[in-house]
Amino acid sequence: MYKSIASSLCVLLFCTAPWANENNPADVRDPTAPLGYNAVGAAADGEGFALNSILISPRRKLAIINGNTLREGEMVPGSADVKVQKILTQAVILQRADQTWVLRLSPDILKRH
Repeated sequence: MYKSIASSLCVLLFCTAPWANENNPADVRDPTAPLGYNAVGAAADGEGFALNSILISPRRKLAIINGNTLREGEMVPGSADVKVQKILTQAVILQRADQTWVLRLSPDILKRH
């Protein structure tokens, strides 16, 4: 009798645990991420742009900014007409009218294959 009640309580606790952080998913840490990993990105500027990654191959250049995959000449989603002007091996140049930003990858993130 007591074992079935204890088992039921354990099941109830484990079933409600996922809803404990439902209101604030930012509090949930990815268990596969290394300690100290910053999910926001490698570089961020005052305008809120975060450079997550740069992918360069002989056929294409891609930059992942704020989680969006972009090519040269494309607009950053959610921004006020900010365009990816140039993608370099360690940096991305953004431009809006006469204003320019350079987002750089952190040296410890750079990987070459």
